[in-house]
Amino acid sequence: MSARALEFVETWVTEKIAQEGYPLEGENSPAKEWAAECIQAAQEEGIPASEIEENFDDLAEFIDGEIEEARERDEEEHDDDDEDEDEDE
Repeated sequence: MSARALEFVETWVTEKIAQEGYPLEGENSPAKEWAAECIQAAQEEGIPASEIEENFDDLAEFIDGEIEEARERDEEEHDDDDEDEDEDE
């Protein structure tokens, strides 16, 4: 297992979600497209695709999971904000 590949992918995906946002639930996921972009970016940083593939059986699936987690965190934050507003009234 390559720590640098793992760290690169996790950082890249986090930054990509922050930059691009995430699709609404039910919309087509950009995960496959992002997986290809991530592999290309890794290669530009000297991390071969094989190293990424050793760490992630299905990179697009991993990215989908990260997108879903980001969506859930965002929804939880909005729910907390709504609760705060209710308390203020």
